[in-house]
Amino acid sequence: MSHNSETYSSSPLGGGSKPKRKGSYIGTIMFIVHLALTISLSVALIIAYATPYIAPQHWGALTITGHFPQILYVLVLACFIIWLIARRWKLAAAVAVVLIYGLFHITQFFHVNWVRNTETESQPRDVITVLTYNVRGFRNDDGRRAVVEFGDYIANSNPFITQRRAADVICLQEFALDADNLEYIDSLMNNEYKNVYVNDVVESEYAVMRTYSRYPIIASGSIANTGRGTSQWVDILIADKDTVRVFNNHFYTMGITEQDSESIARGKILSDGENMMSIVDRVAQNTEVRKNHVDSLRQVIAATPHRHIVCGDFNDTPGSYVYKQMTRDLKDLFAEKGSGLGYTYRPMWGWLRIDYVLYSKGIEPVNYNANTEVTLSDHLPVAAQFKLQKR
Repeated sequence: MSHNSETYSSSPLGGGSKPKRKGSYIGTIMFIVHLALTISLSVALIIAYATPYIAPQHWGALTITGHFPQILYVLVLACFIIWLIARRWKLAAAVAVVLIYGLFHITQFFHVNWVRNTETESQPRDVITVLTYNVRGFRNDDGRRAVVEFGDYIANSNPFITQRRAADVICLQEFALDADNLEYIDSLMNNEYKNVYVNDVVESEYAVMRTYSRYPIIASGSIANTGRGTSQWVDILIADKDTVRVFNNHFYTMGITEQDSESIARGKILSDGENMMSIVDRVAQNTEVRKNHVDSLRQVIAATPHRHIVCGDFNDTPGSYVYKQMTRDLKDLFAEKGSGLGYTYRPMWGWLRIDYVLYSKGIEPVNYNANTEVTLSDHLPVAAQFKLQKR
């Protein structure tokens, strides 16, 4: 005896229906959130790509993206990897297009120097060593004046030879004239060199930009906008035959205070929208001030009759309009001879490279070193070695 059973379905088409699981809703929400995040970060990265090419006054608050393109790049890269894992090939391909452009500029932020020069017992005669260092008024991390400690470092600032000695040309920013024991630094320099040549230009009421040289300084000039950016240049005579112009620069502040840096580092900034907008506005306004300074400086650089080295604290990153203008016909030594993650500003997780050494044609790069072991200032000292090519 058989029993027939019938199954009735409530489906409009008469087929079996599968109740949606809770997990599918979560998956859909995660997909939408990740897609929105990917689009937002990709747009921000594209804006960062465009920032160096657009004058700050036309870009406004969006110039902030140009200060952190490497962070945006890493975040977009993470989104790309997640799409690959999820096998969303079309979305991954779209993100890859955004990432490809950044590959051509990665050496501005990260560089692998496969042929790294090692230290030698002495410096070759034809090699010139240049040091640039924002000494922050000789105040250490405790806020204490540390002139003696700074002086000892400056007098032993050549990291490329085992017999430590001062660099041939030393460019200092925020050199505080109201600090005690300044004569200690001068005496060290006199001991280091048979003759020491010094040139100052006023930055603010109690601070100057100072250049020391073991080569004779035969001419000098400045672009001084007191309190809003300062540049000086000195012509140094090498071996009584070659003249090289060295530019020492301190562009106007980025506008991020120590309190801002601490707030950002601890993530507090995310819950303080008012302070976040204040930082963004300050960065945008100060970028425009630096742009005006650079426009004036570029005219002087363009008229320079000698080979030249341009260094100092630019207060701007490689993703900025300022950097793009400064490297228009100059090469960035870090992109040629640096190694690892480029940064020169110790706060902000060590993400920011704002101190530079650039050089013109006729000069051959040899070595680059941003000394991460020196913690006297909020900036790292940056040392460079060059050779003058034969004419």
